[in-house]
Amino acid sequence: MKNRGLNIGGIALLALMLLTTKISSAREQFETDTTVMASADTAVNVTLKDVTVFQFRNPDDEREYWLSVNRIRKVLPYVKMAKQLYLDVSDKKDNEKKKDYRHYRKDLEKEMREKFEKELRDLTIGQGKVLVKLINRETGNNCYEIIKDVKGGFSAFTWQIVAKHYDYNLKEKYDPKKEWIMEMAIRSLGAEYSVR
Repeated sequence: MKNRGLNIGGIALLALMLLTTKISSAREQFETDTTVMASADTAVNVTLKDVTVFQFRNPDDEREYWLSVNRIRKVLPYVKMAKQLYLDVSDKKDNEKKKDYRHYRKDLEKEMREKFEKELRDLTIGQGKVLVKLINRETGNNCYEIIKDVKGGFSAFTWQIVAKHYDYNLKEKYDPKKEWIMEMAIRSLGAEYSVR
């Protein structure tokens, strides 16, 4: 009987130690405020950060959600770069002579091909689709219009044919209602997804 009491006391002590360890390691997760009352009691107020809980209709939606999260993380650096490059190229097109702009665009294209062609070719078809959708989402233009604006109509037409071969549609507008799973994934990434 004595051993049993000792075991329960030891377990309670161990649980208390684990609990305090968990709390001290998770201090960044919440704010605490200790208030001392007149009767010498101490009350601890804990404010937790907001948590978003998703409930999926079926396992396929949940699988698509996690795929979207992983694909977004993979292509996010390219989306940020594409957005910035598009803004720069558009600015140059508006402010420079046609000849100077054409040389700038060709030099930039050559530099980007040398730097990123292998990495972009190694993307899966699903990652490529997410890349196209996110570029569309962030720039406000579909990829067909971007290519047409930067390189011309024939080039845009050619890339649309290539995209169709891989089941992409460069002319498709980004619709947040249709892409609700991707929007959920973007929201869950929070500050990690800042494309500014």
